[in-house]
Amino acid sequence: MCGRYALRRDVDDLVEEFEVDDNTIGDGSQGVTLSTNVAPTTTPPVVLERFPKDVPDAPPVRSLRALRWGLVPSWSKDASGGARMVNARVESLLDKPSFARAALARRCLVPVDAWYEWQSPAGHGDGGKGAGRKQPFAVGAADGSPLSLAGVYEFWKDASKPAEDPSRWLVSFAVVTTAAEPGLDRLHERMPLVVPRELRDAWLDPSLDEAEDVRALIGAVPRDLFLGGALEAHPVSREVGDVRNHRPDLLEPVPPSELEGVVDLRTGELLGA
Repeated sequence: MCGRYALRRDVDDLVEEFEVDDNTIGDGSQGVTLSTNVAPTTTPPVVLERFPKDVPDAPPVRSLRALRWGLVPSWSKDASGGARMVNARVESLLDKPSFARAALARRCLVPVDAWYEWQSPAGHGDGGKGAGRKQPFAVGAADGSPLSLAGVYEFWKDASKPAEDPSRWLVSFAVVTTAAEPGLDRLHERMPLVVPRELRDAWLDPSLDEAEDVRALIGAVPRDLFLGGALEAHPVSREVGDVRNHRPDLLEPVPPSELEGVVDLRTGELLGA
C-alpha cells in the first residue's frame, strides 16, 4: 500500500525533472503540500497531461498541479469517501468502477522522494512483548533522484455550489499499487507501482486510451527495482507515524542502536536488539 510519502524538492526541480510545460502551482508556497510527511487529504504536486480545449489536433500539455490525495469518483454523491480511496490496486484498475475510466483517460504521475512503509517486529506476531512497535522504512531511488509513482485522477463536481464558483470542482487522485517485490515484501505485501523514467511519457499520454494498450503498459513496468539496485530502503524515525511531524530529518536513517526486532530487507537477518 502507500499511505504516506515524502516530497521536499523545490517546484523548479520537479518542473525540470518531469519536463513540465505548464506549472500551475507557482513556487508551491500556496495550497501545495511539500513535506517529509505527505498524508491523505492533503494537496501535493501531481504531473498530468491533457489535450487543450477547443484546439483541434493540438498536442497534450503536461502540467504540474496540486491535487487532493484520495480519489472521489465523478458519480459520488459527496466527497467524503475520498479519504478511503488513496490507493488503487493495479490488478483491478481497469475493472473497478471507481478507477476504470480514470485508468484509460486520466493517468498521472506522483513525484516522491520516498514512500514510507512499516515493518512489524520480528518474532512478535503473536502480540507478545514488543508487539505493535512497528518500524517505519523509507523507500526511495538509490541514486537520490525523485521517483514517479503511477496514479489516476478524477474530476468531481459539487452540485450544491453555483456554476461560477471555482471551488465547485474537486480534482483528486489515487496511487496505483501492486504486489510487493522480493525484499520489499518484508515490509508489506503491497507497494506503489513505480514508473521508470523511460515509461513516464507513455503513462501520461492521454491518447493511449484503449484497455488493451493500458494493460500492456502496466505489464511493461519492471518489478525488480529493489533487488536490482534501483531502489533502496532504510529505517527512519518512528516520529513519521504522526502526520503532524514534518521535520526535514524524517528521511534520515536511524542508528542501529534504536532498532528493535527489525529484519534486513535483503538478507532477512535480524538487525539491532
